[in-house]
Amino acid sequence: MQNSGSRSPQTASAERRGRVRRTVLALCAIGMLISRSTSAQLLVDPLEVTLLTAGSDRVAGSFSLTNTSDAPVQATISRADWDRAENGDNRFLAAGSTGKSCGQMLSVSPLSVRIEPHSSRVVRLAVQTDAALARECWDIVFIEEVPQRAPTKGNSLQYIFRTGVKVYVAPPGLTRDAAIENMEVVDAPAKPASGARNAAAVSPPAKRQVAIRFHNTGPMHLVAKGHLEFRRLDNSLAREVPIEEFPTLPGATRRVLVDIPADLAAGDYVVLGLIDFGGAELVAGQIDYQAK
Repeated sequence: MQNSGSRSPQTASAERRGRVRRTVLALCAIGMLISRSTSAQLLVDPLEVTLLTAGSDRVAGSFSLTNTSDAPVQATISRADWDRAENGDNRFLAAGSTGKSCGQMLSVSPLSVRIEPHSSRVVRLAVQTDAALARECWDIVFIEEVPQRAPTKGNSLQYIFRTGVKVYVAPPGLTRDAAIENMEVVDAPAKPASGARNAAAVSPPAKRQVAIRFHNTGPMHLVAKGHLEFRRLDNSLAREVPIEEFPTLPGATRRVLVDIPADLAAGDYVVLGLIDFGGAELVAGQIDYQAK
């Protein structure tokens, strides 16, 4: 049996980079308060926890909160549902609204903490597995720092920092399945030249990209990566371009964009997309491309 402190190595390496950026949210409000430092004072680790429910009616785990500042920090802890748009953006929703969360099976404690300077507290997760779990469920646990009211009067900008820890709960033995549903060549969004009166006239030619529609057809979240092969008509390899790691929730699709090399020699190519998602085999797609 594995407890909740264990994390999928693939997930930990792939999602930590993106989610440090995405799940630490600065919510701004203007009022009769003086702002504290414009950086979060709590260090949250890990940012993702996977709980496997094998062989026990209760699974426990935790994550830690460390106060890196010289003053006490008060924080509130809450749960929410979340999913991910096709472009990879996280979307945070009301708890219990998606039908994908773990519901009453998952509990979080405590819901409010005070952490002294340069000390740590543990937030505990518990899963009651009395009911059979046939698929993976997932939640996000938000840790929100409570701002201190300053005695000085006057209007100022205040930052409230909220960090999200993604929690997955899964039964053992889930299979990984996926498919590439479509590949196409698209123009990258244009970036007008700054300071130009007629930006369209002076902007460089738009980059071209290969858009890959990747579908997670299995019951557990996946972390995938791969590469594009640009092959000449004689099947010789002209260029290989990496596809960076990206996560996909069960049943969801991701639209992954990969830049076509600007210095690719003119000619006709067959573009192969090969993605490794941790299953028994890679998934592949193919498209023709003419470089000019």
